[in-house]
Amino acid sequence: MNGKTSVRDIYHKGIIFCRPDTPLQEVVRIMADSDVHAVFVAEREGEQPIGVISHTDVIRHYGRSVQELTASQVMKAPIITISAEALAEEAAAQMLEHAVHRLLVVDTQGNAVGVLSTTDLVQDMRGTRWIWYMG
Repeated sequence: MNGKTSVRDIYHKGIIFCRPDTPLQEVVRIMADSDVHAVFVAEREGEQPIGVISHTDVIRHYGRSVQELTASQVMKAPIITISAEALAEEAAAQMLEHAVHRLLVVDTQGNAVGVLSTTDLVQDMRGTRWIWYMG
C-alpha cells in the first residue's frame, strides 16, 4: 500500500446477480454456496444493478421464514459506485461516508465490472505477506 493504489488494482472482477423477483431463500443459497457477501439485483443480465443484498440484509431475517420474501423486498438502494480508475483512498472515504462495506466498481462507460469491499482495502493495507519462521 503506497497511498496511490487504484481501485482497478485491488477490486474483485465480476458480479453475482439475481433478479428482483428471486426468492430470498435462493439468494441465501447463492451466498452460502459461492461464499460471497453480497448479491446485486438487476432486472436482466447485462443491465445496471438496482440494488444490493448483503449478509447483513439477509441475517435481519434470521429465525424467520424467508420463503415469501423476494430480493426486491430486502435489497438496499441506491448502490454506491466508484470508478475503477479512482484511488483506493477515495473508495475508503466513500465507504465510510455512506456506511457501506462494498462499492460497485464501474468502467469509464459506467458499466458494472466488479466489487470493491472493505476486505480488499484491508488486504491492500497489509502489504507484503508476513513470513513466519518456526524455530
